[in-house]
Amino acid sequence: MSEDFICFIWKYRLFEQKNLTTTKGEPFEIVSPGYYNRDAGPDFTDIKLRIGKTLWAGNAEVHISSSDWDRHGHTKDPAYNNVILHIVYEHDRQIFRSDGTEPPAFELKNHIKPGIENRYVQLMRNMSWIPCEKQIGQVADLYMGNWLSRVLTTRLEEKSSEVLKLVAECRGSWDDAFYILLARNFGFKVNALPFELLARSLPQQILGKHRNSPLQIEALLFGQAGFLYDEDPDAYTMSLASEYGFLRRKYHLSPIDPYLWKFLRLHPQNFPTLRLAQFAALILKSAHLFSKILELADVKEIAKLFKDLPLDPYWETHYRLGKLCAKISAQPGTESVNNILLNTVAATVFTYGKYIGNDVFTGRALHLLETLPPETNSIIRGFRSIGVTPRNAGESQALLQLKKSWCDKKNCLLCNVGAKILNYD
Repeated sequence: MSEDFICFIWKYRLFEQKNLTTTKGEPFEIVSPGYYNRDAGPDFTDIKLRIGKTLWAGNAEVHISSSDWDRHGHTKDPAYNNVILHIVYEHDRQIFRSDGTEPPAFELKNHIKPGIENRYVQLMRNMSWIPCEKQIGQVADLYMGNWLSRVLTTRLEEKSSEVLKLVAECRGSWDDAFYILLARNFGFKVNALPFELLARSLPQQILGKHRNSPLQIEALLFGQAGFLYDEDPDAYTMSLASEYGFLRRKYHLSPIDPYLWKFLRLHPQNFPTLRLAQFAALILKSAHLFSKILELADVKEIAKLFKDLPLDPYWETHYRLGKLCAKISAQPGTESVNNILLNTVAATVFTYGKYIGNDVFTGRALHLLETLPPETNSIIRGFRSIGVTPRNAGESQALLQLKKSWCDKKNCLLCNVGAKILNYD
């Protein structure tokens, strides 16, 4: 038993509501259960009760036992003087407000609808991949889709706070913040940190001064990454090192630690050196990239910005500097471009729209996610295996958030799927 469960029962009225009485035998009627408050103060605000012929309005506090009121210090807290109902699973003693009066108490124990408590216990004790693994497939697609839309908004709001912090760090420059976010995304999970540190060590204003020189752009990026100190460099690497030596002195640059980069167990197409070459080509192709994205409404046009990059032919035969390989396609693949669109472009455009109060941009971000195909990773495969198949990237992003913030924490009582399962007749 938990207070969250009692709050859940009260919020959704999952108890017999005929002939309700307080612990002192006073009949009462619930006009409104109020609003669940997860912040400080009483658990429910603005509840309305009819006790006798009198309509009462105020707050409600929830406890497992009545005596928890004293244990939680409410007896001395005036913030609880407007509690008009003490909702408890078990009434074990009288309690009083700080003004000396006793709030009416309602004992839920014998009113909860049959089966709900057992289903709740089963969910909490379940050690499966997610608590509702065996039941989630029974939830109607329409209901599931509506819930995932709300979860997606939660995910985007969470990402927005991170984006806004970065914009503040960049003194209000959305272009500078986007440059760092984009660099982090080019590193994907494994090399996100060194890519971000690289971008922070090399302001895009410096890169902008050399946009007409592909060699200097690569020299700056590979030099700052610490990749130009090979003991046996080839001619291309030596030319980059020569350029970087001059530019490093000119701009007083310090490279990041090359040991931060990870190559082990990565597919060669995901080597940070090739990703960095792609990032350099993107910088060459698109000045003020975020501003350009804001001007485009068509998803295909936005995607084009990340395709057909002007990569040096060197990268058609190299995954790493100085390491010759068979001819490859050095361009970012469709999956890589989609990853950038859903993780960086959508999140930043959504945040920008919220920041300036323009629903056009938030709508574009959501449309972008609805247009892209769902991701493929271990979590999404897990959901597919139990009958939950995302239709687009928005739903796959929502499922990732659902797993992290609800399923893994067993927050079933705060999840609409959990509510549906517990309320099955």
